[in-house]
Formats: sequence, C-alpha cells, structure tokens
Amino acid sequence: MVNMIKFLPETAMTLCVVGYATIYIAGIKRGKVKPILATRIFLLSAIILSALTNYRQSGIHGLLANGLNVIDTLATLSIFLVTVFHKDTRKKFTGFEKICLSTLIFIFLVWIISGQNILAHLSIQAILVVAYLPTVTHLWKSKKNTESLGAWFLDFVASVLGIMEPLKIMDLLPLVYVIRSIISTFVVIVLILRIKRSTPQKLLKK
Repeated sequence: MVNMIKFLPETAMTLCVVGYATIYIAGIKRGKVKPILATRIFLLSAIILSALTNYRQSGIHGLLANGLNVIDTLATLSIFLVTVFHKDTRKKFTGFEKICLSTLIFIFLVWIISGQNILAHLSIQAILVVAYLPTVTHLWKSKKNTESLGAWFLDFVASVLGIMEPLKIMDLLPLVYVIRSIISTFVVIVLILRIKRSTPQKLLKK
C-alpha cells in the first residue's frame, strides 16, 4: 500500500502525458489542431539532448529522478511523427526558426566536444523555451485557436506532478527541466484561453 502511494505521482504524471499525446494526435488527424513543425523539431531534438546530458551528469539515478523528461521524449516523438506526415502541417521554416535550429546544433556540437553536461543542459532549457516561441507567436497573433486546450492542460499537470521527485532529492538538472516545462505550458494555456475568451465577443460584433 505504501509503495503504491509512493509511485502515485509518477503514475499520474505518466497517464497525463499519455493523455496529452493521445488528445493532441487525435486533434491533428481531425484537423482541429495545426501544430508548427519547427516547434516539434526543436522540442524533440532539445528534449532528447536534455535527457542525454542529464544521464551523462547523474547516471541512471538522475534519469529516473527526471521521469518527465523520459516520458516527454516518447510523447514528443509520437506527435512529431504525426506532424511530419500530416498534409496540413506548415513545413517551411522562417528565418527565425532556422536561427533557432542552428543554435541547437551548435550547442550539441559544443557539448560533444567539451563534455560540459550542466552548461549544455541549461543551454538546452533555454532552447526549449525558444522552441515554444513559434507556437506562442502564432497564438498571440491568431484570431482562431489551433491548439488543444485539453492536451496542453494535461501536459501542464504532468509537469507539476513531475517536480515532486527531483524536489525530494534537490537534483538541479531535473528541477530546471520541470520548472521550465511548467512555465512554458502555462503560457500556452493562457494564450489559448485568451483566444477562446475573445472569439464569442467578435462573433457578437459581427
């Protein structure tokens, strides 16, 4: 019974991430969700690098403490594959998105050469924040919601649950990853709610 309670947050976190990926993929296939390919490429590349640098720094112990990173990798990979092969996905990169991708590649090469796990991990978290910018910018400018509120909410809840384990042992790299995830997903949710709130008012004016 005690063991079940101990693993309850991790189980709930896993279910939230699975639910997030399932809802998001279903939304893409129905045409209600229109993801930005650049965001998905940045997220997948940076999340994988984040897991690798965490593993290189702390070993299996650190990787297990950051279960959110591991589960995020699988979920993001699934969404990325669906996004790539979906016909309505914008596949052309803007100049800003090309700069972001080049920066990510640069961090990867520097990490491989220097072996500076902590510096690389922190830099990757900055890139992960940048990875959200194409979606955030799109939502800020758009008059129509192209994201799934339910999916992003589950991702946010998973991030909140994911902070418990690294907080117990005060492991820096997993904590930075989770805190970054909480803030990023919260911003996206706020922007989605902003669009949903303004849409009825615009319809009434018409």
